Amino acid sequence: MQLWDAFAAVFCSWKNARAVTYRRLHNIPIDWVTAVNVQAMVFGNMGDDSATGVAFTRDPATGDYALYGEYLVNAQGEVVVAGIRTPQQMNVAGKLAHRSKLPAMEEVMPEVFQKLNAVRHSLEKHYGDMQDIEFTVLRGKWYMLQTRVGKRTASAALKIEDCVRYGG
Repeated sequence: MQLWDAFAAVFCSWKNARAVTYRRLHNIPIDWVTAVNVQAMVFGNMGDDSATGVAFTRDPATGDYALYGEYLVNAQGEVVVAGIRTPQQMNVAGKLAHRSKLPAMEEVMPEVFQKLNAVRHSLEKHYGDMQDIEFTVLRGKWYMLQTRVGKRTASAALKIEDCVRYGG
């Protein structure tokens, strides 16, 4: 029932006056229609084998080719960047660099860490640029929610450009 209500809401919104006016102003043909995407949800707040986080395929400050980022066990969504809890580092090197006493993902979820590390190589190769990855871990299984080009410092950008262009 909830799914059908969601479909109906999308299609009804397509017909409202504001949407009709928008399409007319932007010369969008009246015979076009809209679509509904249905996707499974994953939850990082399902216990100690679940998590949420943000990772970069490189260090955004230096451009060094090392997995960089933060995650939180048993957390969901924006809590990683909200400052409510102290996030944990992705790897032991990050943990040491930030003088954190909290365990790194590499230590507590090694299989998930290895999957993420492998995917980062593929993403950089495919996109030809450093990526910012949002992810969730649900009961030990890693899910990539989205990826996009990662913001970085100017010096990191120069280093990354050289690495991508000349293979470093």
